[in-house]
Amino acid sequence: MRWTDEMRVDTPEQIGLDFELAGLGSRLVAAFVDGVLKVLLGFVVGTLGLVLVALLTTASPFDGSPTLVVALIAGFFTALSLGYGVYFEARWNGQTPGKWFAHVRVVRLGGGPVDATAAAVRNALALVDQLPIFYVLGATLVLLTTNRQRLGDLAAGTVVIRERYAADAPDSAEELLEYATADVAFTPAQLATLAPDDRAVIRAFLQRYPDMDRAGRERLAVRMAARFHRTTGYAAARPPDDGEARAFLASLLRDLEQYRRHG
Repeated sequence: MRWTDEMRVDTPEQIGLDFELAGLGSRLVAAFVDGVLKVLLGFVVGTLGLVLVALLTTASPFDGSPTLVVALIAGFFTALSLGYGVYFEARWNGQTPGKWFAHVRVVRLGGGPVDATAAAVRNALALVDQLPIFYVLGATLVLLTTNRQRLGDLAAGTVVIRERYAADAPDSAEELLEYATADVAFTPAQLATLAPDDRAVIRAFLQRYPDMDRAGRERLAVRMAARFHRTTGYAAARPPDDGEARAFLASLLRDLEQYRRHG
């Protein structure tokens, strides 16, 4: 068994992406914060529901309105229990408010962002991970599995990683995008053709670029640029050459970052 807090993903371009796996402690912190928020939200909705039931019972004691309100409240609590994690992880790029607070994030095993299907699978199985009580099964699996995965993660093909702070990154986003040029720009339709992992691949390559030997990095840049040129259907007739490839990739990363933020 490999005990480690690191996970490396090798991309088709032979670029290694290193992720720091979230430990049990940070995951418990995230779960506690999310639990408190769900309790508070449930308390507010439950209180309002009880007030509404009391008012309806007083006004019309023999109709079915109070029963309907109780059914709606029960439905809300069920949706809150199952849908809270799915909604936030799918909409907040793998984070819930608790995960944001604990600086952890759910990603796919390949390093890409989690989608709604994976979020639904891992959150549905969270009910099983709680068995027999207090997340005993889930906590045990996190401690024993190679990539610190609970049952929901194993089924969904996801892992929970620690967010890297800006100070941990070898290059800031601004430094990476200094290579970009206004002469290369991509349309939203072209950016939509790329896979979710491609942004991480380009960023990892540009971060490692200064430390790679010159000949090797230029060959790899040309190969990557040719692939993305072909995938996006970029307007230029030929793929970028040695002197253009890095600027092409940095410009693509710039536009991907904007596309990710604004859609």
